Amino acid sequence: MYKWGDLRLEPEACEVSYQGQTLRLYPKEYELLKLFFDYPKRVLSPSFIIDRLWSFDTIPSESAVRTHIKGLRRKLKDAGAEDVIQTVHSLGYRLKPLPKETQKSDSSLSPMLIKLLALHEIEHIIVDKNFIILEASPDVKKFSDYPWDVEIGREVTLAFPELIGLESTLLEILENQKPSFDIKGIARSKNSLRPDYINIYAMSEPTENQSNQRLLLLFEDSSEKMIWKQQVVQQENESYLLIGEPFKN
Repeated sequence: MYKWGDLRLEPEACEVSYQGQTLRLYPKEYELLKLFFDYPKRVLSPSFIIDRLWSFDTIPSESAVRTHIKGLRRKLKDAGAEDVIQTVHSLGYRLKPLPKETQKSDSSLSPMLIKLLALHEIEHIIVDKNFIILEASPDVKKFSDYPWDVEIGREVTLAFPELIGLESTLLEILENQKPSFDIKGIARSKNSLRPDYINIYAMSEPTENQSNQRLLLLFEDSSEKMIWKQQVVQQENESYLLIGEPFKN
């Protein structure tokens, strides 16, 4: 569930409510609001929104984006909710930051580390030695192909099967026999609301209590890096073919 003050968005039920009152949104308005929740720290350009919410055969103009944002704002206002969308001049739109007095963190991580992770748009999960989820940041679900399994008390391998078979390595990290471990360039199933590729980093949770070590898993969107690498490889292959062409004659 996503929360912004008294505003709630429930992905599994595809419902949005404010103070318990359900908002009737058009599908694109719902997807638009969820997109802002998925990227709470990022300014979303109209082209980014179009790329994420529309298929290639029905690409709209930027005015369509403005129309949907206007409609979403109107319905939030009619429900008595605050406008959660902030216009960033010449750049696009973003989720408006919560007022400081309403921001609360129940994380066991230090405030400095939380700020550092937020700065780099990195989400986290903390698990115990049995790989049971003890803590999960609000936006980490977007990194999983099985977001409904990112729940406290469930095994992390249900949400991230890429970790299956790596249990012994992860235990070595917990026992300080290995400093860290990472898996890079993991492809996700095609979904406009999820990254195409992600990186997973595993390390022991920074804590003064050595008798209660827990595993910290960090999740990073690596889509832009992977797409850039693919383009470089493609260009190199094309160059190789061009160089080799004269020798065929």
